[in-house]
Amino acid sequence: MKIIGKILAVILILAAIYTFDLYNFNTWIISILLCLSAILELSKNEKLNDSVRSLRLLLLIFFILKLLTTG
Repeated sequence: MKIIGKILAVILILAAIYTFDLYNFNTWIISILLCLSAILELSKNEKLNDSVRSLRLLLLIFFILKLLTTG
């Protein structure tokens, strides 16, 4: 299962790089969320995981509010 998790994290990082678009703010946030998910999957540091989880939650809330207000 650990190997599958690492492969999934690498796929998430590649997807984040592929979808990154500096001029489109929505895809920019999605790319960051994908990278943060990969960091959570690869990291064994609990303190880092807590920080990344909090940051990912804040970005996700911001993204949802942005989509609701602007579309």
